[in-house]
Amino acid sequence: MNSPNAVPDNDTLDAFERMFLAAVLRCQGVSGPPTDAQFQRALDVMIAYAQQVQDNPPAGAPSKVTLRWLADLPDCDRVMIAAVAFLRFGVTKPSVFQLRAAHQELYGPEAQR
Repeated sequence: MNSPNAVPDNDTLDAFERMFLAAVLRCQGVSGPPTDAQFQRALDVMIAYAQQVQDNPPAGAPSKVTLRWLADLPDCDRVMIAAVAFLRFGVTKPSVFQLRAAHQELYGPEAQR
């Protein structure tokens, strides 16, 4: 998997943004350091995600099933799964099935939760 270190150094990005971008780059088939164009495409996905979250804020808490599924994941995994779910399904509030699919894409079927 692309690590956040595969994302070019940029002082304006925080650790979670770097993880989000690393997940997007991986899903886009980028291995190793991205080109400027690949990085810009990933950045465009992150901007679209942020805009969709702002335009469609959560109306309530996620379901108990979703919360239970996410409960023991570190924040970095949650960020990367959110990136993959947005890229693959166009959602900022993924269902548990979309979360599982995103997790499998990132970590492989043997990492099933």
